[in-house]
Amino acid sequence: MSSSIDFSLERIRTLTPDSGNLKYLGEIAWLYDRIVQCGTTVPVIDLSYELVMSQEFVAECVRNAMDAGLICVPKRGSNGGRISKKALRLLHQEG
Repeated sequence: MSSSIDFSLERIRTLTPDSGNLKYLGEIAWLYDRIVQCGTTVPVIDLSYELVMSQEFVAECVRNAMDAGLICVPKRGSNGGRISKKALRLLHQEG
């Protein structure tokens, strides 16, 4: 899974950081999901470290991705939401 995260980090770095851009938020959703799957207890902080961006900006992106339906709202007892089918379609990873 590490190599897929590295690939996605390289891909997102080619995009202009924009918390309102659906394509950018789709990439955020994918990375956020992978970090949650790794078992982190603080996915926004870990994602901000990986992206070398402020926690505030990353938190805004995650909120916007949730509002756009790209990340499902976290279930009770979980450490974070999962990527949605809508985001997977946006990223051309599901039909």
